[in-house]
This record gives sequence, structure tokens and C-alpha cells, in this order.
Amino acid sequence: MILTIAEIKTLAQFCGLVLTDESLSDHEQDETELAVTECPEGGLIDTDAATVRRYARVAYFYEYPDEGSVGLGDELPNASLEPLARKDG
Repeated sequence: MILTIAEIKTLAQFCGLVLTDESLSDHEQDETELAVTECPEGGLIDTDAATVRRYARVAYFYEYPDEGSVGLGDELPNASLEPLARKDG
């Protein structure tokens, strides 16, 4: 699912969250798109590259998927594992 920041603001308000006047009036980023998808099977690797975390869903900037992702909701129980072994060559 692809959502714009403007759509996310609308969802936040629908859920009863209060957005600041500054965030509501800042339209510069409103058309930026975020993707919400199921967490990859390999999970999300922390920036220290030492821990893999798994979530039901993740979000990332649609135009920049390699810039990182954020897990949505609670981390799945018993899901932090060592990174999968990399195959070199």
C-alpha cells in the first residue's frame, strides 16, 4: 500500500491524534509517498548490522527504498535473530 504524507495526516486525525498547527500547515512534504508492506522474510537489520528484527509490517519512503525502513507496531515475540549468513561469491 502506498500512502502520501497528506493521507497519513488525515488518518492520524481520523484516529483522534492531534497534529500541531506547524505539521498541518507544512505542505512541502505532503505528496511524499510511503510504502507499507509486510516485513521481508529476512527481517530488518539494525544499523549496527548485528541484530535482525521482525515486525508484521514495515514502512519506507517509496522513492528511496534503500534508505531504510521502520518496523510498524511491536516487534514480533522471539523474533530477534542473528543476521542471515551472507553468501560471498
